[in-house]
Amino acid sequence: MAKALDFSDDEVKLLLVAVRHMRRTFAEARGRDPALEDYAALYDRLFDKLRDMAGPLPPTVEELIE
Repeated sequence: MAKALDFSDDEVKLLLVAVRHMRRTFAEARGRDPALEDYAALYDRLFDKLRDMAGPLPPTVEELIE
């Protein structure tokens, strides 16, 4: 799928790490502001899609997204 969108494997991995960072950012605010729940859920779904696209990840990348 990543190839169909013209992303290299490394680009997908970088996107995965970036989305993981945003998920962590929303995790703090999620409990304080229910209006953010829709955005946080969107990042959750995007993370899952990117994770599926990335396939097997090296341990160093896996550590970054855990």
